[in-house]
Amino acid sequence: MESIDNQWKKFLEEGDNLSFSLIYKKHIDELFSYGISLGIPTEICKDALQDTFYKLYITREKLHHVENITAYIFKTFKNCLINLNKKERHREKIVSFPNSFSIQVTVLDDIISNEKAELIKKKVESLLSKLTPNQREAVYLKYMIGLQHKEIAEVLNINEESARKLLYRAMEKLREYASQDNHPESLFLFTLLYLIR
Repeated sequence: MESIDNQWKKFLEEGDNLSFSLIYKKHIDELFSYGISLGIPTEICKDALQDTFYKLYITREKLHHVENITAYIFKTFKNCLINLNKKERHREKIVSFPNSFSIQVTVLDDIISNEKAELIKKKVESLLSKLTPNQREAVYLKYMIGLQHKEIAEVLNINEESARKLLYRAMEKLREYASQDNHPESLFLFTLLYLIR
């Protein structure tokens, strides 16, 4: 199968709908999970997905500068989420954009037995809850989605060095909390997730 970068090139140069479809299929589930993890309601996530890919499709002639399609799609999606959430908030007079980032740990179910998976899942979620929202988001983008530091920086609108530091500090905090709370299995999970990528 062709790489996403090759499919992106083909879509830009030839307007190839099959390539666009493959890009869509590759990213749709990860984007939806990302939106839910940001604390955005399901319907707004669905609308943002539609807006993101519609915008991508109709503006392709102007997107030849985009080198990393995955980072670009995540950044565009996040901006759509923010804009749609603001409109919805204005309509419903909700106080503010959710300032949380939660990660639902589901990878464990495929790795170990359900009983132990639930226990470790709770421990990992407990550890993650001690991180700042930005740290949780960076950990999610790195270990759940598999983005590189440069891509994470683009999605979070920070420079690459800041993304590296953010992830480093997050992992240091996780190690510290895991050792304090005696959760060595949780650190094993993060190591495993890193090696899987």
